[in-house]
Amino acid sequence: MVVDDDPGLLALIEMRLTAVGYAVSCAASGNEALERFPAERPRAVITDLRMDGIDGHALFARLHTIAPTVPVIMLTAHGTIPDAVAATQRGVFDFLTKPFDSNELLSTVAEAMAISPEVDGKDRHDASWRADIVSSSLVMNELLRQARRAADADTPVLISGPRGSAKETLARAIHAASRRKKKPFIAIRCGELASLKSDTSPLDQLLSTARGGALMLDDIEDLPALEQARLLPLVRERIPFSAPTRIDTLDIRVVATTRQPLDQAIRDGRFRADLFYALGRTLLSMPALSERREDIPVLVSHFIARSQGHGRGVSPEAMAILQEAAWPGNVRQLRNIIQQALALSVTPQVPATLVRRLLQEESGREVAALDEARRAFEYDYLADLLKTTCGNVSHAARVARRNRTEFYKLLARHHIDPGNYK
Repeated sequence: MVVDDDPGLLALIEMRLTAVGYAVSCAASGNEALERFPAERPRAVITDLRMDGIDGHALFARLHTIAPTVPVIMLTAHGTIPDAVAATQRGVFDFLTKPFDSNELLSTVAEAMAISPEVDGKDRHDASWRADIVSSSLVMNELLRQARRAADADTPVLISGPRGSAKETLARAIHAASRRKKKPFIAIRCGELASLKSDTSPLDQLLSTARGGALMLDDIEDLPALEQARLLPLVRERIPFSAPTRIDTLDIRVVATTRQPLDQAIRDGRFRADLFYALGRTLLSMPALSERREDIPVLVSHFIARSQGHGRGVSPEAMAILQEAAWPGNVRQLRNIIQQALALSVTPQVPATLVRRLLQEESGREVAALDEARRAFEYDYLADLLKTTCGNVSHAARVARRNRTEFYKLLARHHIDPGNYK
């Protein structure tokens, strides 16, 4: 995208760039550029520094907020070179003085395009790496740009995001775009490592399987403390914990996911700060579905096609309900709702009444599951408390900060006899 309020210069730059094969979009003002940017999603932007209305500084600031990985090149007159230099210190990719040299223009644009890979499948490069990530939103396009760069960097990656937001799908896409794509991608849930019975570390077993490829550790915050210590040298220097010497490196890439920021876990001592910094050389944040609602229609179409629902669809009223829903379960929940709706609908177009009912039923199940979990926690807490106090109800009530009458009611609700703990 080229932005300039001088029609002659705009046409000249377009001509120079199209002559060597670039697709060029021209905007005559900063406002026009901002209006068209989300739909066109250019890989690089050239903008004049001095323009009426939104000038180059303001345009860069807005673009850098919504798409910080898109390189911005500024055009500046000789008198404004200090301003342009200051802009590069704030993150502008480069600046060119007017009148510009054609070779310098082409060289700078080539450098910008080289660090700004295409991700939407419209260009000549293979876009199969992100085939399972369906989106049309600016926030996802920016995330995919970052992911594509991460794939080339071959360093550890930490992906954060709520449950059901498709973090593993993004991790697999990064692997598919990397030099390791023909090697194994091994995924393990960190909460399961503690339950694996073996004479050796579960991580050591996984490393031999993932050799040359990638090891994904899902919900890294659940990784036991001992395994965190074993993982650290591998993430830092690709040295497995069991290596007899420090030259025994292992060609493997670690990708981790977390369902919540690790700051609190680090403060509580449940997660190693040094491991977080080693993993966090590349940090990617998967947005909740409620933050990318414009993706819901394309996701619905994708899930229908994946379910072999040719000729099927959802009514406009049903789509409106889907776009307004809260989606606490994110993309996974949307996929489940669509699959259920297709199975239950007797018409080609899924009606709004069915979608509304499925959402209400799922919401009811979530509430029931929460109540069940709360009851289970309460029972375990009371039982453990009575074990600790040897069945002394008065002592247990004081620890729980409840009066004796209320505490007895809690015990009766769970059919717990304190006499069994004396």
